[in-house]
Amino acid sequence: MTTTLEIDLADILEQKYPHGFHAPADIDISSFLEFADDDWSHQLDVEDLLAKDRLIGIIWNVRLVLDERPDLTDDQAWTVLQACQTHFEEVADPMRETVRQIANGLFPKPTGKAALRVLLARISQRIEALPEDETTDPAAYGSIGAALDTVETLAKGA
Repeated sequence: MTTTLEIDLADILEQKYPHGFHAPADIDISSFLEFADDDWSHQLDVEDLLAKDRLIGIIWNVRLVLDERPDLTDDQAWTVLQACQTHFEEVADPMRETVRQIANGLFPKPTGKAALRVLLARISQRIEALPEDETTDPAAYGSIGAALDTVETLAKGA
C-alpha cells in the first residue's frame, strides 16, 4: 500500500509569510504564486520518506472504526480513532512477541560458537561506547573487567 501525502506549498508559504518576505528583493507570496508556472501541490510518498530513516508507519483511518461499528458517523469514528491513538502508540507485549517471531523466522538465532561470537561482538560495541578515560566511570570498567575475567576462566575450562 502506498500512502501519499499531498502538500499545498502555496498555502504553507502564504501562512508562513502573509506579508511576503525580504530577500535581495521584496517578494509578495500571493503575486509570486499567481504568476508562477506551478500548481504548488506535490505528493510525497510517506513510506519512502520514513524508509530513508529506517522507520515504518502504521496509518489508521476511520474505515477501521466503521468496519467494526458501522452505526457510527464519520465524526464519531474519528473521535474513537483519536481516543485510540495513545493505545496504538504503546508497544505492547503481543507486538513485541510478533517482532520476535518474525525475526526468528527470517533470521534464526545462532547457536554454539556463532552465538558466542555474536555476544562478544555486542559486548565489544558496548565497551567502545564507554568513555575513553577510566576515571570518568571506574565502576563500569571494574565490573566489566571482572565479568570478562570470569568469562575467560570459563572459556579456558571448556
